[in-house]
Amino acid sequence: VEKSVPPKEETLIEVELTVLQKQYYRALYEKNVQFLHKNKSKALDGPSLNNLAMQLRKCCNHPFLLNGVEEDIRAKPDHENMNEADFLVKASGKLVLLDKLLPR
Repeated sequence: VEKSVPPKEETLIEVELTVLQKQYYRALYEKNVQFLHKNKSKALDGPSLNNLAMQLRKCCNHPFLLNGVEEDIRAKPDHENMNEADFLVKASGKLVLLDKLLPR
């Protein structure tokens, strides 16, 4: 074991959720099935409400981790001209921060 390694230093940065994340977080928290399953043919195509804590956690990391969300957002006309990287970054508050911090 290396003895000269300095102790780990941790910095917590609070990041605000994007509008999309807030919408889905609130819908999940309130179990708003109409919002979560809109434009879906089956209930399985949308997010599950069985393990609510896990679904909320996924929403905070990136809303596309929830079933069916990415397809809904891609279907909107204002996202057609966006490149793939910007499309993924704009959906998550954490990725927006990382995009600002990291050089291109």
